[in-house]
Amino acid sequence: MRCGRTLTWPFFLVCLVVATAARPGLCGAAQQGSRVIDVGSRKQLFIDDRFIASSEGVRLTMNPPVKMNDPVLANYIPWEAEQGASAGTYSSVVKDGGKVRIWGAGKALLPVSLKSGGPVIDLYAYAESDDGVRFTKPNPDRYRFDEKLVEVGKHGRTGGVSVWVDPHGPPSERYKTQAKFYPPNASAEFHVCASPDGYRWTLLCKPAIEEMDTQSIAFWDERLAKYLLYTRKNLLRGTPGRYRVVRRFESADLLNWQNEVFVMQADEIDTSSYAPPTPQPPVDYYGAAVFKYPEESPDSVYVMLAQAFWHWQRRPVEQRQGGYPDHKFSVEVLAPATLDVRLAVSRDGIRFQRVGDRKPFIGLGTEGTFSARRTWALPNPIRMGNELWIYYFGENRDHDGFVDPAASKYRCGIDRAILRLDGFVSADADYAGGEIVTPPITFAGKRLELNFDGGAGGTVCVMFLDENDKPIEGYSGAAAEPLFGNSVRLPVRWGDKTDVSSLAGKPIKIRFRMRDCKLYAFQFVE
Repeated sequence: MRCGRTLTWPFFLVCLVVATAARPGLCGAAQQGSRVIDVGSRKQLFIDDRFIASSEGVRLTMNPPVKMNDPVLANYIPWEAEQGASAGTYSSVVKDGGKVRIWGAGKALLPVSLKSGGPVIDLYAYAESDDGVRFTKPNPDRYRFDEKLVEVGKHGRTGGVSVWVDPHGPPSERYKTQAKFYPPNASAEFHVCASPDGYRWTLLCKPAIEEMDTQSIAFWDERLAKYLLYTRKNLLRGTPGRYRVVRRFESADLLNWQNEVFVMQADEIDTSSYAPPTPQPPVDYYGAAVFKYPEESPDSVYVMLAQAFWHWQRRPVEQRQGGYPDHKFSVEVLAPATLDVRLAVSRDGIRFQRVGDRKPFIGLGTEGTFSARRTWALPNPIRMGNELWIYYFGENRDHDGFVDPAASKYRCGIDRAILRLDGFVSADADYAGGEIVTPPITFAGKRLELNFDGGAGGTVCVMFLDENDKPIEGYSGAAAEPLFGNSVRLPVRWGDKTDVSSLAGKPIKIRFRMRDCKLYAFQFVE
Protein backbone atom coordinates (compact mmCIF):
# COMPACT_ATOMS: atom_id res chain seq x y z
CA MET A 1 0.00 0.00 0.00
CA ARG A 2 1.32 3.44 -0.93
CA CYS A 3 0.59 5.75 2.00
CA GLY A 4 -0.06 8.66 -0.31
CA ARG A 5 -2.52 6.89 -2.64
CA THR A 6 -5.66 8.77 -3.67
CA LEU A 7 -9.08 7.13 -3.50
CA THR A 8 -11.29 7.58 -6.54
CA TRP A 9 -14.72 9.00 -5.75
CA PRO A 10 -16.79 6.06 -7.09
CA PHE A 11 -14.75 3.62 -5.07
CA PHE A 12 -14.94 5.82 -1.99
CA LEU A 13 -18.71 6.19 -2.24
CA VAL A 14 -19.19 2.43 -2.53
CA CYS A 15 -17.06 1.92 0.57
CA LEU A 16 -18.99 4.61 2.41
CA VAL A 17 -22.36 2.99 1.63
CA VAL A 18 -21.12 -0.46 2.64
CA ALA A 19 -19.52 0.81 5.82
CA THR A 20 -22.67 2.70 6.79
CA ALA A 21 -24.82 -0.40 6.31
CA ALA A 22 -22.43 -2.69 8.15
CA ARG A 23 -21.38 -0.42 11.05
CA PRO A 24 -23.51 2.70 11.44
CA GLY A 25 -21.40 3.79 14.40
CA LEU A 26 -18.19 4.23 12.42
CA CYS A 27 -19.46 6.65 9.81
CA GLY A 28 -21.96 8.08 12.28
CA ALA A 29 -19.03 9.28 14.34
CA ALA A 30 -18.33 11.83 11.63
CA GLN A 31 -21.45 13.68 12.81
CA GLN A 32 -19.71 14.69 16.05
CA GLY A 33 -19.12 18.14 14.56
CA SER A 34 -15.99 20.13 15.23
CA ARG A 35 -15.73 19.41 18.95
CA VAL A 36 -12.07 19.06 19.86
CA ILE A 37 -11.13 16.15 22.15
CA ASP A 38 -8.24 16.81 24.52
CA VAL A 39 -6.32 13.54 24.80
CA GLY A 40 -3.41 15.04 26.74
CA SER A 41 -0.71 12.43 27.18
CA ARG A 42 -3.21 9.73 28.09
CA LYS A 43 -3.59 6.43 26.30
CA GLN A 44 -6.61 6.27 23.98
CA LEU A 45 -8.12 2.96 22.91
CA PHE A 46 -9.98 2.04 19.74
CA ILE A 47 -12.53 0.28 21.89
CA ASP A 48 -15.44 2.14 20.29
CA ASP A 49 -15.87 4.75 17.56
CA ARG A 50 -14.96 7.82 19.64
CA PHE A 51 -11.73 8.33 17.70
CA ILE A 52 -13.16 7.40 14.31
CA ALA A 53 -14.64 10.43 12.56
CA SER A 54 -14.49 8.69 9.19
CA SER A 55 -13.39 5.27 8.04
CA GLU A 56 -12.92 3.14 4.97
CA GLY A 57 -12.06 -0.54 4.95
CA VAL A 58 -11.56 -0.70 8.73
CA ARG A 59 -13.67 -2.57 11.27
CA LEU A 60 -13.66 -2.74 15.05
CA THR A 61 -12.86 -6.29 16.14
CA MET A 62 -13.16 -7.93 19.55
CA ASN A 63 -10.11 -9.96 20.53
CA PRO A 64 -10.94 -12.78 22.98
CA PRO A 65 -8.14 -13.63 25.40
CA VAL A 66 -6.30 -16.94 25.10
CA LYS A 67 -7.32 -19.39 27.80
CA MET A 68 -4.42 -21.34 29.27
CA ASN A 69 -6.65 -24.33 30.14
CA ASP A 70 -4.25 -24.99 33.01
CA PRO A 71 -5.91 -23.97 36.30
CA VAL A 72 -3.79 -22.36 38.98
CA LEU A 73 -6.26 -23.52 41.66
CA ALA A 74 -8.75 -26.35 41.28
CA ASN A 75 -10.74 -28.86 43.26
CA TYR A 76 -8.76 -31.70 41.66
CA ILE A 77 -5.19 -30.39 41.99
CA PRO A 78 -3.18 -31.51 45.07
CA TRP A 79 -2.45 -28.56 47.35
CA GLU A 80 0.65 -28.86 49.52
CA ALA A 81 0.03 -32.53 50.33
CA GLU A 82 -3.69 -31.92 50.78
CA GLN A 83 -6.10 -33.37 48.25
CA GLY A 84 -7.71 -30.53 46.35
CA ALA A 85 -7.62 -26.76 46.51
CA SER A 86 -10.64 -24.61 47.15
CA ALA A 87 -11.91 -22.78 44.06
CA GLY A 88 -15.02 -20.63 44.34
CA THR A 89 -17.15 -18.99 41.67
CA TYR A 90 -17.30 -15.64 43.44
CA SER A 91 -13.56 -15.15 43.87
CA SER A 92 -11.50 -12.03 43.15
CA VAL A 93 -7.91 -11.13 42.35
CA VAL A 94 -5.69 -8.11 43.04
CA LYS A 95 -2.09 -7.45 42.02
CA ASP A 96 -0.61 -5.88 45.14
CA GLY A 97 2.99 -4.79 44.76
CA GLY A 98 4.86 -7.88 43.63
CA LYS A 99 2.17 -10.37 44.63
CA VAL A 100 -0.95 -11.67 42.93
CA ARG A 101 -3.58 -12.31 45.59
CA ILE A 102 -6.76 -14.36 45.24
CA TRP A 103 -9.60 -14.30 47.75
CA GLY A 104 -12.32 -16.94 47.56
CA ALA A 105 -9.94 -19.75 46.55
CA GLY A 106 -7.04 -21.56 48.20
CA LYS A 107 -6.51 -23.37 51.50
CA ALA A 108 -5.55 -20.53 53.83
CA LEU A 109 -8.60 -19.30 55.78
CA LEU A 110 -8.68 -15.62 56.73
CA PRO A 111 -10.73 -14.46 59.73
CA VAL A 112 -13.76 -12.20 59.35
CA SER A 113 -14.94 -10.55 62.57
CA LEU A 114 -17.91 -8.44 63.57
CA LYS A 115 -15.42 -5.96 65.06
CA SER A 116 -11.71 -5.83 65.81
CA GLY A 117 -10.90 -8.45 68.44
CA GLY A 118 -14.45 -9.78 68.29
CA PRO A 119 -15.77 -13.22 67.36
CA VAL A 120 -14.78 -14.70 64.01
CA ILE A 121 -18.05 -15.12 62.15
CA ASP A 122 -16.71 -16.31 58.79
CA LEU A 123 -13.55 -17.39 56.94
CA TYR A 124 -12.35 -16.33 53.49
CA ALA A 125 -10.37 -18.82 51.41
CA TYR A 126 -7.12 -17.24 50.21
CA ALA A 127 -3.89 -17.83 48.26
CA GLU A 128 -1.07 -15.65 46.92
CA SER A 129 1.63 -15.89 44.31
CA ASP A 130 4.84 -14.20 43.19
CA ASP A 131 4.31 -15.08 39.53
CA GLY A 132 0.53 -15.40 39.20
CA VAL A 133 0.81 -19.12 38.39
CA ARG A 134 2.09 -20.95 41.48
CA PHE A 135 -0.09 -20.05 44.47
CA THR A 136 0.79 -20.73 48.11
CA LYS A 137 -0.47 -19.97 51.59
CA PRO A 138 0.81 -16.78 53.22
CA ASN A 139 2.87 -16.66 56.40
CA PRO A 140 0.47 -17.94 59.11
CA ASP A 141 1.45 -15.02 61.36
CA ARG A 142 -0.43 -12.72 59.03
CA TYR A 143 -3.81 -14.33 59.62
CA ARG A 144 -3.51 -16.44 62.80
CA PHE A 145 -6.50 -15.99 65.10
CA ASP A 146 -7.71 -17.22 68.46
CA GLU A 147 -9.78 -20.33 67.80
CA LYS A 148 -11.70 -19.64 71.00
CA LEU A 149 -13.32 -16.73 69.20
CA VAL A 150 -14.53 -18.80 66.26
CA GLU A 151 -18.29 -18.66 65.81
CA VAL A 152 -18.44 -19.64 62.15
CA GLY A 153 -21.93 -20.85 61.26
CA LYS A 154 -23.54 -19.21 64.26
CA HIS A 155 -24.06 -15.88 62.53
CA GLY A 156 -24.45 -17.09 58.95
CA ARG A 157 -22.29 -17.30 55.84
CA THR A 158 -20.97 -15.00 53.13
CA GLY A 159 -21.94 -15.65 49.52
CA GLY A 160 -18.53 -15.01 47.97
CA VAL A 161 -16.03 -12.15 47.97
CA SER A 162 -15.19 -9.23 45.69
CA VAL A 163 -12.02 -7.61 47.02
CA TRP A 164 -10.80 -4.22 45.82
CA VAL A 165 -8.37 -1.56 47.00
CA ASP A 166 -10.03 1.70 48.06
CA PRO A 167 -7.83 4.76 47.31
CA HIS A 168 -10.37 7.00 49.03
CA GLY A 169 -10.61 5.18 52.36
CA PRO A 170 -8.34 5.40 55.44
CA PRO A 171 -5.34 3.03 55.70
CA SER A 172 -7.20 0.88 58.22
CA GLU A 173 -9.86 0.22 55.56
CA ARG A 174 -7.63 0.07 52.48
CA TYR A 175 -9.10 -3.24 51.31
CA LYS A 176 -12.83 -3.64 50.87
CA THR A 177 -15.16 -6.45 49.87
CA GLN A 178 -18.94 -6.69 49.62
CA ALA A 179 -21.28 -9.63 49.31
CA LYS A 180 -24.63 -11.08 50.18
CA PHE A 181 -24.67 -12.52 53.70
CA TYR A 182 -27.06 -15.27 54.77
CA PRO A 183 -27.94 -15.11 58.49
CA PRO A 184 -29.65 -18.20 59.94
CA ASN A 185 -33.43 -17.94 59.95
CA ALA A 186 -33.40 -14.36 58.65
CA SER A 187 -33.48 -12.44 55.40
CA ALA A 188 -30.22 -11.99 53.52
CA GLU A 189 -28.13 -8.91 54.26
CA PHE A 190 -25.59 -6.96 52.25
CA HIS A 191 -22.26 -6.78 54.09
CA VAL A 192 -19.30 -4.50 53.36
CA CYS A 193 -16.11 -5.63 55.10
CA ALA A 194 -12.76 -3.85 55.39
CA SER A 195 -9.15 -4.73 56.13
CA PRO A 196 -5.87 -2.83 56.44
CA ASP A 197 -3.87 -5.58 54.71
CA GLY A 198 -6.30 -8.05 53.10
CA TYR A 199 -5.62 -10.72 55.73
CA ARG A 200 -7.85 -9.79 58.68
CA TRP A 201 -11.33 -8.53 57.98
CA THR A 202 -14.03 -6.79 60.00
CA LEU A 203 -17.61 -5.86 59.19
CA LEU A 204 -17.77 -2.21 58.11
CA CYS A 205 -21.46 -1.63 57.39
CA LYS A 206 -24.71 -3.20 56.24
CA PRO A 207 -26.17 -1.17 53.38
CA ALA A 208 -29.89 -1.58 52.82
CA ILE A 209 -30.11 -2.79 49.22
CA GLU A 210 -33.09 -4.92 48.34
CA GLU A 211 -32.77 -8.04 46.21
CA MET A 212 -28.98 -7.85 45.85
CA ASP A 213 -27.51 -11.09 44.61
CA THR A 214 -24.53 -12.74 42.92
CA GLN A 215 -21.02 -11.20 42.98
CA SER A 216 -21.32 -7.44 43.45
CA ILE A 217 -18.67 -5.06 42.13
CA ALA A 218 -17.72 -1.80 43.85
CA PHE A 219 -14.98 0.77 43.34
CA TRP A 220 -14.15 4.42 43.87
CA ASP A 221 -14.63 6.47 40.70
CA GLU A 222 -12.25 9.44 40.82
CA ARG A 223 -13.98 11.14 37.89
CA LEU A 224 -17.33 11.20 39.70
CA ALA A 225 -15.88 11.39 43.22
CA LYS A 226 -18.30 8.63 44.20
CA TYR A 227 -18.37 4.93 44.90
CA LEU A 228 -20.08 2.84 42.23
CA LEU A 229 -21.79 -0.49 42.80
CA TYR A 230 -22.78 -2.97 40.10
CA THR A 231 -24.99 -5.78 41.32
CA ARG A 232 -27.88 -7.93 40.20
CA LYS A 233 -31.62 -7.63 40.51
CA ASN A 234 -34.19 -10.36 39.86
CA LEU A 235 -37.24 -9.02 38.07
CA LEU A 236 -40.57 -10.87 38.22
CA ARG A 237 -39.02 -13.13 40.83
CA GLY A 238 -40.94 -16.32 41.58
CA THR A 239 -42.90 -16.16 38.33
CA PRO A 240 -42.40 -18.06 35.06
CA GLY A 241 -41.21 -14.80 33.48
CA ARG A 242 -38.36 -14.21 35.93
CA TYR A 243 -35.20 -12.63 34.53
CA ARG A 244 -32.02 -11.01 35.83
CA VAL A 245 -30.49 -7.61 35.14
CA VAL A 246 -27.28 -5.84 36.14
CA ARG A 247 -27.84 -2.50 37.83
CA ARG A 248 -25.68 0.39 39.03
CA PHE A 249 -25.78 2.53 42.19
CA GLU A 250 -23.81 5.54 43.44
CA SER A 251 -22.73 6.35 46.99
CA ALA A 252 -20.62 8.84 48.92
CA ASP A 253 -20.07 6.62 51.96
CA LEU A 254 -20.58 2.91 51.00
CA LEU A 255 -23.66 2.81 53.24
CA ASN A 256 -26.28 4.82 51.37
CA TRP A 257 -26.70 3.83 47.72
CA GLN A 258 -28.77 5.88 45.29
CA ASN A 259 -29.58 6.49 41.63
CA GLU A 260 -30.34 2.91 40.63
CA VAL A 261 -30.22 2.31 36.89
CA PHE A 262 -30.22 -0.90 34.84
CA VAL A 263 -27.05 -1.19 32.75
CA MET A 264 -27.28 -4.68 31.20
CA GLN A 265 -30.33 -6.76 30.43
CA ALA A 266 -31.76 -8.89 27.64
CA ASP A 267 -32.78 -6.73 24.69
CA GLU A 268 -34.80 -7.42 21.54
CA ILE A 269 -31.92 -9.18 19.84
CA ASP A 270 -31.43 -11.45 22.88
CA THR A 271 -35.11 -12.26 23.23
CA SER A 272 -35.45 -13.14 19.55
CA SER A 273 -32.54 -15.58 19.54
CA TYR A 274 -34.60 -18.57 20.80
CA ALA A 275 -38.21 -19.26 21.73
CA PRO A 276 -38.29 -20.66 25.30
CA PRO A 277 -41.34 -22.65 26.44
CA THR A 278 -41.79 -20.19 29.34
CA PRO A 279 -42.18 -16.37 29.37
CA GLN A 280 -38.60 -15.77 30.49
CA PRO A 281 -36.02 -14.59 27.92
CA PRO A 282 -33.62 -17.20 26.49
CA VAL A 283 -30.68 -15.38 28.08
CA ASP A 284 -30.33 -12.98 30.97
CA TYR A 285 -27.39 -11.48 32.82
CA TYR A 286 -26.36 -13.18 36.02
CA GLY A 287 -23.79 -10.57 36.98
CA ALA A 288 -20.89 -8.56 35.62
CA ALA A 289 -17.33 -7.59 36.47
CA VAL A 290 -17.06 -3.86 35.73
CA PHE A 291 -13.82 -1.87 35.90
CA LYS A 292 -12.20 1.26 34.50
CA TYR A 293 -9.42 0.94 31.92
CA PRO A 294 -6.77 2.24 31.96
CA GLU A 295 -7.13 2.77 35.69
CA GLU A 296 -4.87 5.83 35.90
CA SER A 297 -6.62 7.78 33.15
CA PRO A 298 -9.34 10.37 33.94
CA ASP A 299 -11.07 9.52 30.66
CA SER A 300 -10.90 5.76 31.07
CA VAL A 301 -13.52 3.55 29.49
CA TYR A 302 -15.73 1.36 31.63
CA VAL A 303 -15.31 -2.28 30.65
CA MET A 304 -17.94 -4.87 31.51
CA LEU A 305 -17.34 -8.62 31.49
CA ALA A 306 -20.98 -9.67 31.64
CA GLN A 307 -22.01 -13.18 32.71
CA ALA A 308 -24.60 -14.38 30.20
CA PHE A 309 -26.90 -17.13 31.50
CA TRP A 310 -28.54 -19.27 28.81
CA HIS A 311 -31.86 -21.11 29.33
CA TRP A 312 -34.19 -21.70 26.38
CA GLN A 313 -34.92 -25.44 26.08
CA ARG A 314 -37.26 -27.57 28.17
CA ARG A 315 -35.42 -29.91 30.52
CA PRO A 316 -36.95 -33.38 31.02
CA VAL A 317 -38.28 -33.89 34.53
CA GLU A 318 -36.30 -37.11 34.95
CA GLN A 319 -33.07 -35.22 34.22
CA ARG A 320 -33.38 -33.38 37.50
CA GLN A 321 -32.07 -36.50 39.17
CA GLY A 322 -28.35 -35.98 39.54
CA GLY A 323 -28.63 -32.20 39.84
CA TYR A 324 -28.14 -30.31 43.08
CA PRO A 325 -29.50 -32.45 45.94
CA ASP A 326 -32.63 -31.11 47.62
CA HIS A 327 -32.85 -28.26 45.09
CA LYS A 328 -36.39 -26.88 45.17
CA PHE A 329 -37.29 -25.25 41.86
CA SER A 330 -39.88 -22.47 42.27
CA VAL A 331 -40.28 -22.23 38.48
CA GLU A 332 -39.54 -24.60 35.63
CA VAL A 333 -35.80 -24.80 34.96
CA LEU A 334 -34.60 -24.80 31.38
CA ALA A 335 -31.53 -26.15 29.61
CA PRO A 336 -28.74 -25.67 28.75
CA ALA A 337 -28.29 -23.60 31.95
CA THR A 338 -24.78 -22.58 30.88
CA LEU A 339 -22.90 -19.33 31.51
CA ASP A 340 -20.16 -17.56 29.58
CA VAL A 341 -18.56 -14.10 29.50
CA ARG A 342 -19.54 -11.31 27.09
CA LEU A 343 -17.80 -7.96 26.54
CA ALA A 344 -19.40 -4.51 26.69
CA VAL A 345 -17.91 -1.00 26.94
CA SER A 346 -19.11 2.40 28.06
CA ARG A 347 -17.84 5.98 28.29
CA ASP A 348 -20.08 6.90 31.25
CA GLY A 349 -20.52 3.64 33.17
CA ILE A 350 -24.25 3.60 32.40
CA ARG A 351 -24.81 3.13 28.66
CA PHE A 352 -22.94 -0.02 27.68
CA GLN A 353 -22.37 -1.05 24.09
CA ARG A 354 -22.15 -4.77 23.25
CA VAL A 355 -18.87 -5.65 21.54
CA GLY A 356 -17.86 -8.43 19.16
CA ASP A 357 -21.24 -9.10 17.55
CA ARG A 358 -22.32 -10.67 20.88
CA LYS A 359 -19.87 -13.53 20.58
CA PRO A 360 -18.31 -14.95 23.76
CA PHE A 361 -15.30 -13.12 25.17
CA ILE A 362 -14.42 -16.05 27.44
CA GLY A 363 -16.28 -19.06 26.10
CA LEU A 364 -16.87 -22.55 27.46
CA GLY A 365 -14.22 -25.24 27.40
CA THR A 366 -14.60 -28.34 25.27
CA GLU A 367 -16.66 -31.29 26.49
CA GLY A 368 -14.95 -33.19 29.28
CA THR A 369 -12.86 -30.25 30.51
CA PHE A 370 -13.19 -28.37 33.79
CA SER A 371 -14.93 -25.36 32.15
CA ALA A 372 -17.39 -27.17 29.90
CA ARG A 373 -20.52 -25.66 31.45
CA ARG A 374 -19.56 -22.32 32.99
CA THR A 375 -17.00 -19.54 32.75
CA TRP A 376 -17.05 -16.61 35.17
CA ALA A 377 -14.62 -13.67 35.00
CA LEU A 378 -13.04 -12.73 38.32
CA PRO A 379 -12.74 -9.03 39.11
CA ASN A 380 -10.43 -7.68 37.79
CA PRO A 381 -7.79 -8.18 35.08
CA ILE A 382 -4.23 -7.60 36.25
CA ARG A 383 -1.30 -6.31 34.22
CA MET A 384 1.65 -8.65 33.85
CA GLY A 385 4.25 -6.99 31.63
CA ASN A 386 2.69 -6.34 28.24
CA GLU A 387 -0.25 -8.63 28.96
CA LEU A 388 -3.54 -8.51 30.82
CA TRP A 389 -4.29 -11.66 32.79
CA ILE A 390 -7.98 -12.29 33.28
CA TYR A 391 -8.54 -14.98 35.88
CA TYR A 392 -11.77 -16.86 35.42
CA PHE A 393 -13.65 -19.61 37.23
CA GLY A 394 -14.56 -22.64 35.16
CA GLU A 395 -16.94 -25.46 36.03
CA ASN A 396 -18.18 -28.61 34.31
CA ARG A 397 -21.52 -28.41 36.13
CA ASP A 398 -24.37 -26.29 34.80
CA HIS A 399 -26.44 -23.85 36.82
CA ASP A 400 -28.99 -26.55 37.72
CA GLY A 401 -26.36 -28.93 39.05
CA PHE A 402 -25.93 -31.35 36.15
CA VAL A 403 -22.37 -32.43 35.47
CA ASP A 404 -21.11 -32.62 31.91
CA PRO A 405 -21.79 -36.25 30.85
CA ALA A 406 -18.42 -36.36 29.09
CA ALA A 407 -16.67 -35.92 32.46
CA SER A 408 -16.06 -38.64 35.02
CA LYS A 409 -16.72 -36.34 37.99
CA TYR A 410 -17.36 -32.77 39.03
CA ARG A 411 -14.48 -30.42 38.32
CA CYS A 412 -13.93 -26.70 38.79
CA GLY A 413 -10.95 -24.41 38.85
CA ILE A 414 -9.53 -20.93 38.37
CA ASP A 415 -7.60 -20.46 35.15
CA ARG A 416 -5.98 -17.55 33.30
CA ALA A 417 -7.06 -16.02 30.02
CA ILE A 418 -4.30 -13.84 28.57
CA LEU A 419 -4.94 -10.71 26.53
CA ARG A 420 -2.56 -8.31 24.85
CA LEU A 421 -2.19 -5.02 26.74
CA ASP A 422 -5.09 -2.76 25.66
CA GLY A 423 -6.25 -5.63 23.48
CA PHE A 424 -10.01 -5.83 24.13
CA VAL A 425 -10.86 -4.31 20.74
CA SER A 426 -8.78 -3.26 17.74
CA ALA A 427 -9.30 -1.30 14.55
CA ASP A 428 -8.49 -3.84 11.83
CA ALA A 429 -7.65 -3.40 8.17
CA ASP A 430 -7.45 -6.37 5.82
CA TYR A 431 -5.00 -7.09 3.01
CA ALA A 432 -6.68 -4.60 0.66
CA GLY A 433 -6.02 -1.77 3.11
CA GLY A 434 -8.10 0.97 4.66
CA GLU A 435 -7.94 4.12 6.72
CA ILE A 436 -9.46 5.97 9.63
CA VAL A 437 -9.37 9.67 10.45
CA THR A 438 -9.84 10.93 13.99
CA PRO A 439 -11.97 13.89 15.00
CA PRO A 440 -10.02 17.02 15.96
CA ILE A 441 -7.84 16.43 19.01
CA THR A 442 -5.31 18.31 21.09
CA PHE A 443 -2.45 16.58 22.86
CA ALA A 444 0.50 17.07 25.19
CA GLY A 445 3.84 15.41 24.65
CA LYS A 446 6.81 15.07 22.33
CA ARG A 447 6.28 11.70 20.66
CA LEU A 448 3.47 9.49 19.42
CA GLU A 449 3.35 5.77 20.17
CA LEU A 450 0.99 3.09 18.89
CA ASN A 451 -0.12 -0.26 20.20
CA PHE A 452 0.07 -1.95 16.83
CA ASP A 453 0.35 -5.43 15.36
CA GLY A 454 1.30 -5.58 11.71
CA GLY A 455 2.24 -9.25 11.73
CA ALA A 456 4.88 -10.01 9.11
CA GLY A 457 3.58 -7.89 6.26
CA GLY A 458 1.15 -5.32 7.68
CA THR A 459 1.86 -1.59 7.85
CA VAL A 460 0.47 1.69 9.09
CA CYS A 461 1.20 5.22 7.84
CA VAL A 462 0.44 8.08 10.22
CA MET A 463 -0.35 11.55 8.92
CA PHE A 464 -1.39 14.73 10.69
CA LEU A 465 -4.07 17.00 9.24
CA ASP A 466 -5.25 20.41 10.34
CA GLU A 467 -8.88 21.13 11.23
CA ASN A 468 -9.64 21.71 7.56
CA ASP A 469 -8.22 18.32 6.55
CA LYS A 470 -5.13 19.87 4.99
CA PRO A 471 -1.93 17.82 5.42
CA ILE A 472 0.50 19.34 7.91
CA GLU A 473 3.92 19.78 6.38
CA GLY A 474 6.54 17.39 7.67
CA TYR A 475 3.92 14.97 9.03
CA SER A 476 2.25 13.78 5.84
CA GLY A 477 2.93 12.91 2.21
CA ALA A 478 6.30 11.29 1.52
CA ALA A 479 7.40 11.81 5.13
CA ALA A 480 4.71 9.40 6.35
CA GLU A 481 6.58 6.21 5.60
CA PRO A 482 5.03 2.79 6.26
CA LEU A 483 5.68 1.55 9.80
CA PHE A 484 5.75 -2.14 10.55
CA GLY A 485 6.24 -4.46 13.49
CA ASN A 486 4.37 -5.72 16.54
CA SER A 487 4.72 -3.57 19.63
CA VAL A 488 2.60 -2.14 22.44
CA ARG A 489 4.71 1.05 22.17
CA LEU A 490 5.63 1.43 18.52
CA PRO A 491 7.27 4.87 18.00
CA VAL A 492 5.87 6.85 15.10
CA ARG A 493 8.36 8.64 12.88
CA TRP A 494 8.28 10.75 9.77
CA GLY A 495 11.60 10.09 8.08
CA ASP A 496 14.14 10.75 10.84
CA LYS A 497 11.73 12.90 12.84
CA THR A 498 9.79 11.74 15.91
CA ASP A 499 9.31 15.08 17.72
CA VAL A 500 5.71 16.37 17.58
CA SER A 501 5.98 18.96 20.36
CA SER A 502 5.55 21.89 17.90
CA LEU A 503 1.92 20.75 17.43
CA ALA A 504 1.14 20.21 21.12
CA GLY A 505 -1.99 22.07 22.20
CA LYS A 506 -3.08 22.74 18.61
CA PRO A 507 -6.14 21.04 17.07
CA ILE A 508 -5.10 18.31 14.63
CA LYS A 509 -6.56 15.17 13.10
CA ILE A 510 -4.70 11.89 12.72
CA ARG A 511 -5.07 9.83 9.57
CA PHE A 512 -4.08 6.17 9.92
CA ARG A 513 -3.65 4.39 6.58
CA MET A 514 -3.43 0.70 7.28
CA ARG A 515 -2.94 -2.62 5.59
CA ASP A 516 -3.28 -6.13 7.06
CA CYS A 517 -2.89 -4.97 10.67
CA LYS A 518 -4.51 -4.30 14.02
CA LEU A 519 -4.40 -0.93 15.77
CA TYR A 520 -5.31 -1.05 19.46
CA ALA A 521 -4.39 2.34 20.90
CA PHE A 522 -2.38 5.53 20.52
CA GLN A 523 -0.67 7.77 23.06
CA PHE A 524 1.36 10.96 23.01
CA VAL A 525 4.24 10.74 25.48
CA GLU A 526 7.04 12.94 26.76
